[in-house]
Amino acid sequence: MKDIKLSVVMPVYNGEKHLQEAIDSVLNQTFAAFELIIIDDGSEDGSREIILGLTDPRVRFLDNGTNKGISFTRNKGLQEARGEFLAWMDCDDLIAVDRFEKQLDFMDTHPQIGICGSWLTRFDEKKSEVSRSPTDHQQIKALLLFKPAIWNATAMYRLDWVKKAGLTFDSRLTVAEDYDFYWEACRKFPVANIPEPLYYYRDSDSSIMKSFEGAEERSFAIHKLIYEKSLRELDIDPTEDQLRLHRKIGSTHLFQTYRSYKAAFDWLIFLQEKNEVRKIYDSAAFAKILGSIFFFLSKKSSQIGLPVFFYYLKETKKFYPADLYLTTKLLVRCIIKYRRF
Repeated sequence: MKDIKLSVVMPVYNGEKHLQEAIDSVLNQTFAAFELIIIDDGSEDGSREIILGLTDPRVRFLDNGTNKGISFTRNKGLQEARGEFLAWMDCDDLIAVDRFEKQLDFMDTHPQIGICGSWLTRFDEKKSEVSRSPTDHQQIKALLLFKPAIWNATAMYRLDWVKKAGLTFDSRLTVAEDYDFYWEACRKFPVANIPEPLYYYRDSDSSIMKSFEGAEERSFAIHKLIYEKSLRELDIDPTEDQLRLHRKIGSTHLFQTYRSYKAAFDWLIFLQEKNEVRKIYDSAAFAKILGSIFFFLSKKSSQIGLPVFFYYLKETKKFYPADLYLTTKLLVRCIIKYRRF
């Protein structure tokens, strides 16, 4: 294939159950001028046989031979891709039939953007829900201080920009390698998200993130590497306790006591004060993200009861004006002392 517009890279590891469905979701796109690079990372199920049975000329199969890990496989995809743009696809998910067409149109009309993601729909056998993230570069950059703000599987790159910036996936990270990648990317060029769910993420027991549930210490050790460089950029040399607090704020872990809830709020104020000096994040964007994180924190503390609601009502204006709908939602949660995230 000559003058390839788009390379689609699909890492595969023991993805037999949903692999054919995922591949069909790519091959049936309204935009058809792409190559699909499927990289098998040492699968031990029937994945390889499914891939070898494909006859579409757009498919290119690469085999790691043995399991090398997700960071190695993603970096291999970056090296092998020949398109002007690169898009990711996971081996057990689905995408909207016009995903590539819409993302390419967005990139063509926004030449200043180096990476474009989208919202996504999480689904399982019982339900589905849309996960939203900021669309603006400055807010994405600010949210990355706490947690991922671009879902890697939704992302499309200007491949030459990524290569010129020297961006790769950190081989030390067995999970959250994409979180680290976009943290770095935000410091190289503008990024964005399309406010539309173009990706369908299968929330299954085989997903990488699911495998880390119940393994918080391993997960913390990985996220710690990202948090440390984020906080040092703000001229903070974090202690272990501060790193654990920061991790808890950005995660789905619940807060059990009013004291720990207030300590987390104080940490947000401290970050805001540091940014006023260091100017790492746009002030307005950072305030908006801190406001959303404060609501997120209060939501995770609703089992404490009405003291959380009244504290939120009093303090949220330090970041961003309270949203009536969200405030009402928090009130209800605090009244019933809701114990789930």
